[in-house]
Amino acid sequence: MEFSICVREAELVRAAGPTPQEIKYLSNIDDQMSLRHHIPFVHFFAPKPGSTTKDPCGLIKMALSRTLMYYYPLSGRLRSSSSSGNEGKLVVDCCDEGVMFREADADITLEKLMMVEGGLKPPFPQWERLLVDDLWGNDLIIDSPLLRIQVTRLSCGGFVLAYTLNHCACDTNGALQFIKTIAEFCCDPHRKAPSIVPSWGREILKPRSPPIISFRHLEYNLNDLADHETQAKSDLKNLVQTSVFLSNDDILALKRQVTDRKCVSFDVIASCLWRARTRTLFKTIYNNDMSCTMRLLFPIDTRFQFKPDLPKGFYGSTMVVPSVITTGSELLEKPLCHAVSLISKAKSEVVRDEYRASVVDFLDVNKGGEFWDEMFVTDMRWFKFAEVDFGWGKGVYAGPARAGVGPVPWTVTSMFYHKNVNGAEGVLALISLPSSLVKKFHNEVRREIRGFSAL
Repeated sequence: MEFSICVREAELVRAAGPTPQEIKYLSNIDDQMSLRHHIPFVHFFAPKPGSTTKDPCGLIKMALSRTLMYYYPLSGRLRSSSSSGNEGKLVVDCCDEGVMFREADADITLEKLMMVEGGLKPPFPQWERLLVDDLWGNDLIIDSPLLRIQVTRLSCGGFVLAYTLNHCACDTNGALQFIKTIAEFCCDPHRKAPSIVPSWGREILKPRSPPIISFRHLEYNLNDLADHETQAKSDLKNLVQTSVFLSNDDILALKRQVTDRKCVSFDVIASCLWRARTRTLFKTIYNNDMSCTMRLLFPIDTRFQFKPDLPKGFYGSTMVVPSVITTGSELLEKPLCHAVSLISKAKSEVVRDEYRASVVDFLDVNKGGEFWDEMFVTDMRWFKFAEVDFGWGKGVYAGPARAGVGPVPWTVTSMFYHKNVNGAEGVLALISLPSSLVKKFHNEVRREIRGFSAL
């Protein structure tokens, strides 16, 4: 889809008033090597009915400045800790150096953008111009803005809001809480405070003394992973983004294959994607070796169900990451229900409060631990980004901007609620793959839904 986007020079937006100048502690979960990257989001808005004069750029910039009064650590910078015994650990310098902000104009209407094949969903036309400061992998983590945001006005009066947040400072739940606050100040510039006052609270997740590692934590690879950054950059040159839609009927068809037990949607969707991706890559990545070790990792947010309780408004990372380990033959030759049972079992083993505490202590002892660079499935179905209203109504599309976050981009798959162009509801999954294998992956997903099991 050909259209032009004129992007202005970046400027730094700071808090609207004085903020504390201090150093903030990052928990070991925030600061782990595998979260030292950026998470991108995007919102598409239709023209505001009855108004042609309201400028989203100026309004959002004002609201952003107001919001940074409360989320002032996001206006700071990550620094390397200088304290003895904490070499390599990151902290937040609340220096209010500001977040990066850009204005842009595109000579296209939202209606035309929505005419892209398959409807408005990732990958987006000219994404690299809708967020020119999008950052892949683990570039620009330290001494760099924690938030990069771009507002692109469309010729119809609608606009695109795109931004990328440093994952060490904010997780997806925190990102949604933050962007809702900006929306509140957009809708009511005179309001005195956000409806949810943010809380840092990372000290609650400090390691114990002495540390107690009470689980094996097979999700972490303690081998030398120094070449991850080089590998990630190399992979990017050969990957394309794709998204696959599973309707509610598709998900029901997957569940019908699991006849011996009640299963939840995440387990069957993740199993379907894991098996389809493995079949797709089995020759090129796994050399057709049925004995090779297969891993699936998936994060679980512990902020609402684990002890100790975290304060209301907490916006840091709280995830633990169960790991499912099997062989190629077990994954591909056994039916779908086998993979579902493995995922269910892994989830059941991390529901105890002790597991999160053990993760924190494990990361304190094993400073270099990173997740295995296998398939990593993030469940974002419950995050209602599309409901965030800046005064233009709900978003036409809002949520993850692309797949491939993390140090090794080709491993990460995100799933979230989506309604397709025909009005069917379901789940959209984003994934990065070699271009030559995209069609095969889509075919493998459909075969999984139909109940195909032979390699």
